[in-house]
Amino acid sequence: MAGSANDGPVGILFPMEFEAEPTWRKLARSSYVESGLETIRGSWEGTSVVSARIGMGHAGLEKKISVWLKDHPCRAVILGGLAGALDPAWDEGDLTSFHSEDWEPFHRWCQNDKSVRAGKWHTAHEIIDTGKAKLALGQRTGCGIVEMEWDYVAQACQEHQIPLVGLRAVSDHADKLLPADLFLLGCDRETGKSTPFKIGIHLALRPWRLIELLPAVAGCTHARNTMSRALGNFLDGLKEIS
Repeated sequence: MAGSANDGPVGILFPMEFEAEPTWRKLARSSYVESGLETIRGSWEGTSVVSARIGMGHAGLEKKISVWLKDHPCRAVILGGLAGALDPAWDEGDLTSFHSEDWEPFHRWCQNDKSVRAGKWHTAHEIIDTGKAKLALGQRTGCGIVEMEWDYVAQACQEHQIPLVGLRAVSDHADKLLPADLFLLGCDRETGKSTPFKIGIHLALRPWRLIELLPAVAGCTHARNTMSRALGNFLDGLKEIS
């Protein structure tokens, strides 16, 4: 599936509020719940953009996104965010694209930006709980990157015949594992909204867990900022390459 239409906004989907924050901050001041998803609209260097926070991968996500896409027709959708490495060849902060060929302007940008490497992504439907399990998953699937939303978003985009491309930054190396329980405390899985109060209470009662969390937060912040800059660079030049 490849799209060439230049009319309509570019759709950008993020799983978590944390991932969306830099992009949303530039797009507009306020977001609103539209068609079941927190949504923001704006213009980026003359390109109309509509973006939604979809939550982490969960049952029924494809239906939620399909409803949103019906009410928010897009020329193409970019799924942005963070991803974990399954292949040791991927380092923290590395940028990976997926199915870039399905939207020609994005594909040309990826070919010209040497910091973005095409990768094979695996959509996990459950949290991976050990570094050993990550390495085994990479060997079993042949994928370099693991995330939790692509399959759901792809199903919805296919239903509406909207091109879908992916852009993610690696947040953790293949032999490392983010403390998944802490991240789920810090983010509502179904909405992607940050829940600092919940994780704050947890850490106040278990301060020793900061040793796990702080390096992970630093790595995720670096990856998020790298992804956001790359996405911004693409949007900066989109009118010229469309």
